Amino acid sequence: MQFGLQLHADRGADAVIEEARLADEQGFDSVWTGDHLITIRGEQRSDGPLETWTLMTAIGAVTRRTRLAFAMLNASFRNPALLAKMIATVDQITHGRVICALGAGWFQDEYAAYDFPFIEDHDERIQHEREVAQLMLQLWTSPAPQRTTFEGKYVRVKDLPFSPAPFQQPHPPVWIGGNSATSQQLMKELASGWVLLSAGGLREVIAQAKAEPDWPNREMSIVGGANVFAADTQQAAERAARHAFEAGQVPFVPNLEALMQNGVIGTPNQVLERFAEMESWGVNYLRLTFSDLAQQTYFADNVIQARVHV
Repeated sequence: MQFGLQLHADRGADAVIEEARLADEQGFDSVWTGDHLITIRGEQRSDGPLETWTLMTAIGAVTRRTRLAFAMLNASFRNPALLAKMIATVDQITHGRVICALGAGWFQDEYAAYDFPFIEDHDERIQHEREVAQLMLQLWTSPAPQRTTFEGKYVRVKDLPFSPAPFQQPHPPVWIGGNSATSQQLMKELASGWVLLSAGGLREVIAQAKAEPDWPNREMSIVGGANVFAADTQQAAERAARHAFEAGQVPFVPNLEALMQNGVIGTPNQVLERFAEMESWGVNYLRLTFSDLAQQTYFADNVIQARVHV
């Protein structure tokens, strides 16, 4: 089981860069950020979402080991060939630390606000995402002096001499996000990772997918997510979870009951037991969210470092 850290870009540029720098020192395998152009919940503010690629380039420059991932990188916000170039460039800058975690997009308000075309049908958006991923893979594995021509329904390039080649060979890992049947099909076709979008129902979704005859034989990272509160005692961990929820530090959980039921809350040993249960479902990678730097540090000291020294 590997651990990634979900970053809090809403805390501001200085804070999120420090959060990522600390994660790099603490031994997290990856840091993750979203890819939205406006706030997806609540009121719009002048300190709204930072642009993801600009932020991740800065994070890549101040970290040395942790990989850079996205939940999820929107396939519609950037010209696909240019996106392939951006990914390859940051992969070169970071000496091979980019995970291309790709999603189809869903929040129509931000498309309208920025005057980006929005494909309303979900399965069509997945087809667009498929063509974006196919083009990127072709460009990354056929750099200049070779030239690429791609003629899809949504994505086209002609006689393109792509550069730079990515640092990772043959290409950065492509992980596909989404639980839907069409997202799963895309993941099975061309990805080396699957990012599940919620903690609820993971066991059933994974079991059903892996039971299908077209489940890939290749190695696959299966990524689950969890809000984690760890402490020396279960009672202290539960108090921390309640306090964080009441302080508004767990924004995407509907109520306290859901947090207490679905969160990973307890002593380090209890946390590891819960992770082992998730691993038995097929999850082999966890994208973890902590309410503050104290929780992040406690986990790093008492779970990550404890595993290192076993």
